[in-house]
Amino acid sequence: MAIRTTKRVETLLSNKKVNKESNDYRSYGRTLPGHTPPLFGQQYKFGKAEAVKLSKSIVADYTPATAKRVLKEIHARSSTNTMSKGTVALTRDAAAELNKLATQLGVELKFVSGQERPIHPVG
Repeated sequence: MAIRTTKRVETLLSNKKVNKESNDYRSYGRTLPGHTPPLFGQQYKFGKAEAVKLSKSIVADYTPATAKRVLKEIHARSSTNTMSKGTVALTRDAAAELNKLATQLGVELKFVSGQERPIHPVG
């Protein structure tokens, strides 16, 4: 069940209709010319407009039970004290929008803003 929820969240976060990729952060390692560089860190950044689209997608595409699991996964990814430390960054307005969705779904979650970028292993 956790794998499917993770896959659903990845699909939502990488959906170009929901997430504007120009805000996102990615750090790549070095490699030989002609080879794909390894991706060391990635962070999705959501503003208010993107959070509204995300909320609408969650409500429209999933049953209430699945929507709660998806929202909990997004909350875990936006938390800086989990293993997936800060892979979703929220603005203050985006956090407020997701808090409204959590209240609507009846989930006890508190989204916050101000997640730092992931640390690049090279420095």
